[in-house]
Amino acid sequence: MVYDGEFTSTEKINQDHDINATVITCLSLSKTYSMTGWRIGYSVGPAYIIKAMAKIQGQATSCANSIGQVAGIEALSGSQECVEKMKDAFKRRRDLIVQLLNELPNVFCAIPGGAFYVFPNFEKYLGKEGNGKLLKDTFDISEYILESAKVVTVPGDGFGAPGHIRFSYATDSKTIKEGVDRVAVALKNII
Repeated sequence: MVYDGEFTSTEKINQDHDINATVITCLSLSKTYSMTGWRIGYSVGPAYIIKAMAKIQGQATSCANSIGQVAGIEALSGSQECVEKMKDAFKRRRDLIVQLLNELPNVFCAIPGGAFYVFPNFEKYLGKEGNGKLLKDTFDISEYILESAKVVTVPGDGFGAPGHIRFSYATDSKTIKEGVDRVAVALKNII
């Protein structure tokens, strides 16, 4: 999902620049069609590779359930209007959470181009104390936010991005506002 501008696939770059690389594109219906948990996906690439992938997948898992397969076909072949509506809703939520996080003291949040996560920088809180505990990394900050604000975040250290914390905005605007408000209160208690 790309909010602004146009998405360019790896295969398009491959073709446009005559790179001649073997490109395999793996996609799922989880985010685009809100079908998380259905475990439906597909791949596009050279036939010999896709055939080998199917053989491995067939041995590693039994198969996607039949109801999920039919739902996936309907999602891909039906009207795509729902995708645009979801994209617009996520863009509004993205803009809201970025604005609210950037209003927090010592936090900077860049605007993501896609997905439904933001990755604000909380570096200025490293080395400080929350609830009497030294906040030495984002694991500590995420734990502090969970305990103090009851908001779940994911530490950036696990993604190779120390100082950053991942927030999801795959929820309604009211919940986003309430969550960030609780984080704001928790941050005031860091010394």
